[in-house]
Amino acid sequence: MTSKKSNPPEFALWWLRHMCPGQHNEVLTGDLIERFREGATRGWFWKQTLIASITGAASELRRRWAFFCYAIIGSAAMCLMPRYAPIKMSIWLHWSELPWPLSQFVFEGAAPVVVTLVALSVLAAGLLIEHSFRWTYIFRTWIINIALLTVSHYSIDLFPRLLRPIPGDPYVKVLIIPQAVQVLFLVSTFLVAAWLGCPMKPSASKVRQTGHKTS
Repeated sequence: MTSKKSNPPEFALWWLRHMCPGQHNEVLTGDLIERFREGATRGWFWKQTLIASITGAASELRRRWAFFCYAIIGSAAMCLMPRYAPIKMSIWLHWSELPWPLSQFVFEGAAPVVVTLVALSVLAAGLLIEHSFRWTYIFRTWIINIALLTVSHYSIDLFPRLLRPIPGDPYVKVLIIPQAVQVLFLVSTFLVAAWLGCPMKPSASKVRQTGHKTS
């Protein structure tokens, strides 16, 4: 009888512990559970969970602003690229003179390679401003990004119904997925690459905490 009433909503509690970014989740979760058991409502607990999510996301956005700039620039460049730009890049690289399958990789991967290299300049500038620039971070992010874009590109062939030929040019096909979904996927791809490629330094408060523990 009292166990369900004294415990907060399970999904809200899981979200608060696992999905809310921040360094003080355990303390915040404990405080909210204590307030709930003192008589706060389930609606109040959900409201506090939502506030914690928004606050944590805003804090992460400020902390990792270079990642978001990199994702926005890279995604915008991929979306605004002229349709026949990859073909022109491949011709410039003399892709037809290369042996197969290298020629195919050059033909399909020239545009993503150039776009990611341009976007990496934005990420490098952000890391320099934050005094956390490392060439290994840039190279690792670039490799991960190219790998993710390549896997997603060839994965589309598994779902031929998502492709539609352009009228008058049956050799060129476009996705029928809504543009907003494509942009969101691209942004997520660039963000994941930066997240995995550039480990962030611990904050000053966390350094102080670990220093007190070791001392």
